[in-house]
Amino acid sequence: MADFISEDFVKNRVPKLMRGKDALKVRDSKLTGFMLRCRRTADDSITREFLVEYLPPLKVKDGEKPKRKWLSIGKSPTFTADEAREQARQMLQAVKNGDDPAAIRAAKKAQPTIEQLWELFDEQHLAMKSGETPKDYRGRYRRIIEPSFRGRRVADITRAEVDALRVKFKHKKTDCNRALAVLSKMMSFAMLQGWRTDNPCSKVPRFTETPNDTWLDEQALPPFIVALGKVDGPMGDLLRFVAVSGWRISAARLLRWDQVSLQRLEVHLDDKATKIHATALSTDAAMLIDNQPHRMGYVFSNRKGRQPIGYSDVLAALTAVCEEAGVERITPHRLRSTCATHAAVNGANVSELMQTFGWKTPAMAMRYVKRSESLARKGVERTAGIINVFNKPTADVKELSRNG
Repeated sequence: MADFISEDFVKNRVPKLMRGKDALKVRDSKLTGFMLRCRRTADDSITREFLVEYLPPLKVKDGEKPKRKWLSIGKSPTFTADEAREQARQMLQAVKNGDDPAAIRAAKKAQPTIEQLWELFDEQHLAMKSGETPKDYRGRYRRIIEPSFRGRRVADITRAEVDALRVKFKHKKTDCNRALAVLSKMMSFAMLQGWRTDNPCSKVPRFTETPNDTWLDEQALPPFIVALGKVDGPMGDLLRFVAVSGWRISAARLLRWDQVSLQRLEVHLDDKATKIHATALSTDAAMLIDNQPHRMGYVFSNRKGRQPIGYSDVLAALTAVCEEAGVERITPHRLRSTCATHAAVNGANVSELMQTFGWKTPAMAMRYVKRSESLARKGVERTAGIINVFNKPTADVKELSRNG
């Protein structure tokens, strides 16, 4: 049977043609190879499936003729008649170009999904990372990447979809920027596997982030140190160690005894963030390490070295210290910033800051040098204002009435 397969035909003509029948095939009268297959189900409803029939462009061997193939386009109402017709037209055009739509579909189904890419990326790429990096990557994937691309084939992810992710999470600018960086790494990894020829994250603009310049100045630091001195045990020693050394909290938490040489006042870290170089210890930092009652496993531990102190516990303890000191709540990284700022204010140059805090480039060190110069400028102006050698008149600040 042949007829023009329109949406009206699918909805209204098919029920009449199916009276007393269990199945029906209708060939389109205008597009050769486009078909509609109808079947009656057990509950007496009718399914309508669009098909395309074609002769695959196979080479004839020993006089054998290629067999005609049937390929499903999809069912109504998932596809309208016009949408199915366009799909059929594209498939038939592919056949004319020498391609086999069934083979293309099979190859596409065999392509890895974002979940499969992540599994291999986690196994091969993240396995080479240390510290908190794997945990951070997994969190970004779980919160942002996986929900946004669940079930998607890696080769099909487009730049437009990456832009849509950026718009969706615009209220979480920093988190979104980090997730885009992780996704970009994954796509570069996919290119190495031959799963993509391009990176859809390339040149996607990132949100402008406002750097957190919070630190404990000369007024906030003394009460903070007093409150910190009241924290007993490994937790207190860990926070004091970070405060006096400026270490990253991840490196301090995961410090092991086999990395420590108290006699030489140095530590050999295998975290790439610190370049696998010997890190000098101050005598105060060494005393905090030596103060621990055990000598195996993790240095700062509530379980005799078997496990490091948890990061959430560190945050809770630091919050309590800030409340006790009456200062604004800070994160462990702000302790590192405080240490770097005071080092720069007291004359540490760029090279010394890079060596002390493990920065690979001068960029971060220059931030603290410039901050110290800015603080010095404020200090000299404040001093000049107090001395007032030119007897400048002082201004009285008065509150003006809104009605006057």
